[in-house]
Amino acid sequence: MLPDFLTAFDWGILVLCAMLIGLNKAGLRGVNIIVIPIFATYFGGKSSASIILPLLVAGDITAIFIYHKKISWIHFLRLLPAAMLGLIAGMILGQSISDETFRLIMAVLVLICLILMIYKEFSRTPLSLPDHWASHALGGFSGGFTTMVGNAAGPIMAVYLLSMNLPKEIFIGTGAVFFLVVNLLKIPIHLFVWKTMLPHTLLLDAVLVPFVMIGMYAGLKIVKRIPEKPFRLFIIFATLTGTIKLFLS
Repeated sequence: MLPDFLTAFDWGILVLCAMLIGLNKAGLRGVNIIVIPIFATYFGGKSSASIILPLLVAGDITAIFIYHKKISWIHFLRLLPAAMLGLIAGMILGQSISDETFRLIMAVLVLICLILMIYKEFSRTPLSLPDHWASHALGGFSGGFTTMVGNAAGPIMAVYLLSMNLPKEIFIGTGAVFFLVVNLLKIPIHLFVWKTMLPHTLLLDAVLVPFVMIGMYAGLKIVKRIPEKPFRLFIIFATLTGTIKLFLS
């Protein structure tokens, strides 16, 4: 059954969040960061992570379909081993702590991502990493850990991929295949280890997935017409407000 505590207003917020995930996958980077604190407020830490996951996978599959010829496989393969270690570390941590602590860690990770986004918006000196095995290991592990615990690896992976000086479409395609693979690897963890992916959460996802597709379609059509900086600043402010609420709850 679908959650009976959700009002019409709540459903509207969840639909908007699903569309923001689609906009993010279409290329409006960072806008889905607000989804994490909103879903955590409604559903708790681990459960919200499991609900968001199928929505992300739906967007990833669509992004791969669009950008499958624009992938740097060498950069993806450099990231994957350390990312798997990050997933394992996140799995162990999530299994050993309470949902309240899990939600607090999610809030901290979102806050770190917000700092990266704000730095990127206002700094004239972009963050950069050397093309070295240690950078690939750090990027992969950080991406794997943060996506396992909070689905919040987007800004971290953006720093890594931008540091590799990838063209825009290669940047999007490589990020899409990375997140598709790690998100698929997370599904068995949510099903069999954390046991947070349940029939009623999947039913909720089935309702919201079409809105991810709508958001992605709209994003592909209008992303170049949207004044990105003011929109991202609004998202940053709204996400900061939601993150503060997570800290206080």
